[in-house]
Amino acid sequence: MTGMKRIVLILMLFTILSGYTIGVSSCNTRDASPLRIGVLLPITGRRSIYSDEVLDWAADNVNRNGGINNRAVELVYKDTSTGDTLLLAQELIDDSSIEIVIGPCLSSEVYDIAPMFIENGKILISPLSTAGDIFRAFGGEKFFWRTCQSDVAQVRTILYILSLRGVDKISFIYEDGVYARTFSDWIGFFSVELGIELLNMVKFESGEKDFAEVVNKALEGDPQYIVCATSSVEATEIKKELDKMQSSAQLFFSDAAATPYLIKVLGEAAEGLEGTTPSADPYTGFEIAYKIRFGHAPNIFAAETYDALLLAMYTLARQEYEPREEIQKSFEAIIRGQGMEVGWDRQEMNEAIEQILQGELPDISGASGPLEFDEDFGVDPVETFYSHWRVEAGDFRFVEWIGSGQSSDIGIVKEGASAYRTLASKRFAELEQAGEVIYVPKEKRDLWAVIVATSMGWENYRHQADALAIYDLLRSNGVDDGRIILFLIDDIANSERNTIKGDMHNEVGGENLREYAIVDYTGPEVTIQNFRNALLGKITAETGDILNTSENSNILVYIAGHGGDGFIVFRHSELLIAEEFVRVIEDMYQDGRYRQMLIMVEACHGETMASDLDVPGVIYLTGAARNELAFGCNYDRQIDAWLSDDFTYQALRALSRDSQLSILELYTAVYERVAGSHVRLLNNANFGNVATTSTNDFISP
Repeated sequence: MTGMKRIVLILMLFTILSGYTIGVSSCNTRDASPLRIGVLLPITGRRSIYSDEVLDWAADNVNRNGGINNRAVELVYKDTSTGDTLLLAQELIDDSSIEIVIGPCLSSEVYDIAPMFIENGKILISPLSTAGDIFRAFGGEKFFWRTCQSDVAQVRTILYILSLRGVDKISFIYEDGVYARTFSDWIGFFSVELGIELLNMVKFESGEKDFAEVVNKALEGDPQYIVCATSSVEATEIKKELDKMQSSAQLFFSDAAATPYLIKVLGEAAEGLEGTTPSADPYTGFEIAYKIRFGHAPNIFAAETYDALLLAMYTLARQEYEPREEIQKSFEAIIRGQGMEVGWDRQEMNEAIEQILQGELPDISGASGPLEFDEDFGVDPVETFYSHWRVEAGDFRFVEWIGSGQSSDIGIVKEGASAYRTLASKRFAELEQAGEVIYVPKEKRDLWAVIVATSMGWENYRHQADALAIYDLLRSNGVDDGRIILFLIDDIANSERNTIKGDMHNEVGGENLREYAIVDYTGPEVTIQNFRNALLGKITAETGDILNTSENSNILVYIAGHGGDGFIVFRHSELLIAEEFVRVIEDMYQDGRYRQMLIMVEACHGETMASDLDVPGVIYLTGAARNELAFGCNYDRQIDAWLSDDFTYQALRALSRDSQLSILELYTAVYERVAGSHVRLLNNANFGNVATTSTNDFISP
């Protein structure tokens, strides 16, 4: 080898080795930049619960131990009391150094910003939003979570406490707004479960000054207790009015009333008032440690706020160990950990972080309790603790702590599921067979259907989608369109808010149900008079298609819309009253217009439309008992709409699995799957044998 070649070779080897050395050095370089976590909460102002106090404490507990992998935890605060929540959320999303955000405060804010985080692949953990429908809307989306159960669990806890006292009659007072909505949605369900009669549900508007009429209505029927989902301001006014009336009824409050204002304004009159608030797990010592640290008791949701940051820090520790793992998978790995049990305090949380950095996945608990989440859909923890308080000697005294799991015998909650996924646990008398069949139908020769969606507007998308889904089922089964009468206001498919023009679907990504549907009554034609005439076969100047039926005809009547106690709302607040509806059915029987009739009603308080139904050959199936609401399902965040109602959707699923189900089997199937209401089957004794009558007789020619 010549001298020149030797020099070139040496230079080449030097270059290669130098590059290798530089590469190795680069790989071993540890990132010392802080791990940044966003905070989107009200730090100042009247909504503040001093969340910065507890969050700083949690971060300090880690940073004093060297941080996470020698990287300090840095909290990036965005005060929603001083700025627009949407804009502040966007700022955090646009910050590439932030992958996880704690917040927001209000449930209404979740609907606005959670889709933003989902679309951008960043995690949002709310310690404060407790609306029940949040689980229904964002379950399974992976990027939104909360460390508090919904107020469904609090409603269940309140009625559980009252049931242990033998209470059998209550009333409910609530403010019309986002906060009380979950309470008003679910109090009917748990009343039925516990055998407590819910006498009155009394709503008042924000800013109400005179509570005399509100309290008077609540006292009708002599309730033993009045449950109130109100702020402390309205709670004081309700108490004053109750005292004026010298009623023996007792008050029981939700968490919003538990503020010093209640005692300050009422003074001695506050003695004995009681209620519930979410609390820390009493067995963790969090509240004691908090008092030692700050000199005062923790504020409401302090434990849940602490735990939100705990989960964020553990997730970032997992990312340090598995930097290529997607952030949501790191979060799920953390909450599914089954290793060594660790708690919330400084020593144990740092031990957990060290284990996670070594590839272990400990079984984590927080200040609010075990950090275990709904196994199927995420979002909610499976247990929350509530403190049962009573005013004694001018202060709030804690009587007991109740874990939401203690009341798990109220309704059926699948193991590892949130309180929201509560199913009806009792079977009603209508499941039993009538001792004597008093109605024997004639031979079936044809099938007719009347399908009605009574509501209008984008917010009622689900009602029209439900009606179209029922229509589609019949057409798919070969029912001639000439024997289906469809009432549809039809303002959804081409709405300005519909980003998929001409499309309506009842499940996310589902087929277009509107495309081939033929609507018989639309817009202003969707009236009670036209509905009545169609059923009775009366031709008028306004009437279009009508039922041309006989005593050999089966009829399916399906109605979806808003309901109240004894009525269903048509467009422009026109009310179809239960007595009028039953009278039409009686006239149909007298005129020999049907063989058998199946009526399915998708509406709140649906049972009340048939409470007095006593007509041969008619079976009535509805998704909500007397004091219950009907819940939406299948939230499509892309178009901001609920696509279906739970009762209708579950019925369609059951029928798609087996079109030969008997009426009784269909009832049982939907009863066992609809969450938050009791499916009811009425007029069984006057129908015939529901165990042998096939649903196919009402969905196929």
